[in-house]
Amino acid sequence: MNARTPIALALLLVLAACSREAAPPPAEAPAESPAPVAEAPAPAEAEAEAAPPAGQVPRAFLCRGNEPFWALDLAVDNALLKTPEGETVLAGELRATDGGAWTFRGAPEDSPGDAVGAVLSPAQCFDTMADGPAMPFSAAVNFPDGSTANGCCTAEYGLDLGAAPAFDAATKADDDWSRQLPSLAAAVSRCALDAGVATDVVTKAWPMNRGKATVRLHDSGMARFDCLVDLGSGEIESVQAVPDTDTAPGEGSPLWLPVRENPPLLHCGRVERVVGTDGATTGWLHYPEGC
Repeated sequence: MNARTPIALALLLVLAACSREAAPPPAEAPAESPAPVAEAPAPAEAEAEAAPPAGQVPRAFLCRGNEPFWALDLAVDNALLKTPEGETVLAGELRATDGGAWTFRGAPEDSPGDAVGAVLSPAQCFDTMADGPAMPFSAAVNFPDGSTANGCCTAEYGLDLGAAPAFDAATKADDDWSRQLPSLAAAVSRCALDAGVATDVVTKAWPMNRGKATVRLHDSGMARFDCLVDLGSGEIESVQAVPDTDTAPGEGSPLWLPVRENPPLLHCGRVERVVGTDGATTGWLHYPEGC
């Protein structure tokens, strides 16, 4: 054997050992593949949230922004602006645009020159100061001092009251209590607003003997009351609690809702406008079908 042979063999063994020790790094290659992102479904979720439920439209928006903090709660004809300096009630109008965006412009009633404007656009929007799912609308706001801000909005959907048909008693079935509403409208309004009950809805009204009527009130605490009113004078003669077991035929379909500062937010069924002789809306009739 040549004297160099053992040396050569030793070198080969060392090289082989080094090769075996160097082999593990390729096994780590899969770690270079991007890990699944848990927020990946967010765009689809945001699109689903931005799409209104069938037959419903945005009726209110809650918008927020940071640096500095501001919030704008928008309803159909008013808004509440919140800043570190305080809260300001704004009278204005929320309008839809043809492109799916919404605009609002409003000002304090005692300071009409201090207007706040906002444009709400359908877009996936994330809060820059908090973790959470995307919101379905972005907001660009102009403040009275000329400053601007951006933020995100959530939307609250409801039936489109602007497209609600006018109530027509002649089209109502004989067992629909609203068929008699034209002669009972004043009594319904009187009891709903002046009977000392926090009336949420009127579930039924019907004429009584001696020129009187009974209006059944449903308050915000789920209790019911019968209001007895004189149809001639409008005087409320009595208000009595109704037992849970007492349900009048046809009660609850429809429900009569009073006109308030903010129109009712209804998520199901169908709705009609009750219109007075002057063309103004005096109430809403809600048929809770499918609710």
